[in-house]
Amino acid sequence: MPIELFDPIAGDYDNWYDTEIGRVIDQVERDLAVQLFQPSGPKMLEIGCGTGQYTTMLAEQRYQITAVDISKKMMARAQEKIARLGYQVKWLNGDITQIINQLEQYHGILSMSAFEFIPNPEEILAGLFEHLEPQGCLVIGVIAGESPWSEFYSRKANTKPESVFAHARFYTESEIRQWKVGGRLEIGKALYFPPEVSSVEQALTMEKQKNTNPGFMVAKWVKE
Repeated sequence: MPIELFDPIAGDYDNWYDTEIGRVIDQVERDLAVQLFQPSGPKMLEIGCGTGQYTTMLAEQRYQITAVDISKKMMARAQEKIARLGYQVKWLNGDITQIINQLEQYHGILSMSAFEFIPNPEEILAGLFEHLEPQGCLVIGVIAGESPWSEFYSRKANTKPESVFAHARFYTESEIRQWKVGGRLEIGKALYFPPEVSSVEQALTMEKQKNTNPGFMVAKWVKE
């Protein structure tokens, strides 16, 4: 993955969270992640921290966080947020595929919307699993393959080759279930409304009905 891939979008990345539908999507995904992420202790690793949307939430919950991201500019935004809140985070700027052997042991490992961009996810996840303490959990959130959302981002990549999504791969539930990571696997699903949803009200109704293919999945492996 090119290190500079996410740098150009760092300045505008958070604007999406300021839109009505962006806030709904974030909350739907976040609720699912929080439900599944149950570390066995306070020491945790976040992979692909980006601008710190989850880093700040975890810091507020008093986790001892090591945050990793490949983009210096994205990480700089996260560092500003954490500094304003007065929390301490250990920062590692680098490609997780290159620094995995430098990691410590953790009670929980979390990664949201990053493994779509990692070329060898099964291998990296298996390596990360070895850095879990007993009863620790490894949790990733990804855009689901064969969903309205993966189709939307694929079209965006086709029309705009410089888009970050030109470097993404979207995995289906069956593909993820075949990965040999280790431990017990649990998969949660969310985002049952499409990108072209007309209103927040419609989005929330469709999310409750669950009548379409989910656009987001959270996979959890527990080291028993």
